[in-house]
Amino acid sequence: MKNRNALIIIAKYPETGFVKTRLNGFMPADKILELYKSMLEQTIHKLRELSGVDTYIAYEPEHAEEYFSRFGTGLVPLSSHDLGLNMSHSFDVIFRKGYQKAVLVGADIPDLSPSIILHAIGLLNDNDLVYGPAEDGGYYLVGMKKLIKEVFENVTWSSDETLSKSLEQARKSGCTVGFTKTLKDIDTIEDVKKAGFTV
Repeated sequence: MKNRNALIIIAKYPETGFVKTRLNGFMPADKILELYKSMLEQTIHKLRELSGVDTYIAYEPEHAEEYFSRFGTGLVPLSSHDLGLNMSHSFDVIFRKGYQKAVLVGADIPDLSPSIILHAIGLLNDNDLVYGPAEDGGYYLVGMKKLIKEVFENVTWSSDETLSKSLEQARKSGCTVGFTKTLKDIDTIEDVKKAGFTV
């Protein structure tokens, strides 16, 4: 541990049929894989050397360590197929290492930038939680200063209510919340087209 802040990029091993499953039937399988790999690598290269931040990749499945070790970041293996459990576990591992603030992001947000991550870390000075809202009602970023497990419980993932349900859980837990700017993530064929990727 070199810094007090950590960034977690949550990722899946690029394997046909395992990533971006909502695009199945709309794009050839090899194109889906290519798109995911491109976004994943772009995200890691863009964010892995932020000033004052140690970067980790939280990845599944567990046996994909060899693939992710090439990126030169810290690694957190994940064993669940439940997104909420995986995010909760990732924060738990990071805080056990002694970090004071942690921000977790997805690997499918083309407009995600280093300045957004640093802004999120700054927002944690005055808030318990920080979210980066996605245009589809979900979120692409979540940050906290200690594990707040409740915000990952009783939430429907990949829905237009994901963020609102998470905020409901935050309110019940008495947490203050800050927000970074709203961005697009890439989940559907419409998202792919709007982002200008080749279908």
